[in-house]
Amino acid sequence: MADNQAGNGSQDQGEADVISGQLGSPAVRATGRPGASGGREPIFNQMPIGVAIVVALILFGHVAAMSVGPAMYDALLAVYALTPSLLSQDTSSGDWLSAFKMLIGHQFLHGGTIHLVMNLAMLLQAGPIAEAGLRGHRDAATRFVFFFVLCGIGGGLTFALFNPGSWTQTIGASGAISGVFSGFLWAAIGLARPGQAMLKPVLASAVIFVFINVGLAALARTLDFVPIAWESHLGGFITGLILYPIFVRMGRKHTSSAD
Repeated sequence: MADNQAGNGSQDQGEADVISGQLGSPAVRATGRPGASGGREPIFNQMPIGVAIVVALILFGHVAAMSVGPAMYDALLAVYALTPSLLSQDTSSGDWLSAFKMLIGHQFLHGGTIHLVMNLAMLLQAGPIAEAGLRGHRDAATRFVFFFVLCGIGGGLTFALFNPGSWTQTIGASGAISGVFSGFLWAAIGLARPGQAMLKPVLASAVIFVFINVGLAALARTLDFVPIAWESHLGGFITGLILYPIFVRMGRKHTSSAD
């Protein structure tokens, strides 16, 4: 999983199995509770509506971008790839539409098939649990999609903050998916059986995630090995940590008012 810096032609391939062996246990079942009985299929074998919508949007963006010629593709990048210098110009001049096109659009463009597959693999592993933590309410899918996009915006803003005035373009859903991973960690705690110790594995997963996707990603870019936008990973992860509990509480308030 990596936000690619457009035009460099490299993708990161080393991070899709971060959850494996940590919290990605089939004990968390479709009932929304780990270890639940009843013979239901593990939640990883299902496709929640919110995750399905995000996957469809990512695939649509990739197919659409790959279907045009080089000139049109460059034009798409000029509008939708996140470029810190352009973002600064747009916000300074009050052109919020162009700014939001970049902040949202860059999440649904990818630098190639490997880049796309790695991001989707991570999303399909962490997304179902993150959305499960929002379930029990009719708008869970909608909240998941908005949560995804906001995490991507947080990642994009962080990239721009760390690279002021840069003309480097970045594309990819990694910032948003980093936020989904934060949601996965919160949901793992919320869906755990009473008395089940989850704090240590959650903290371990968070540390491993940050080490690989921020620390090693920054090193890889510094050494000119892979142009990974590690700032987007960090920003999306922090945004997800902050926003996920809020989105959970929003659903609870909605249910209470409906009752």
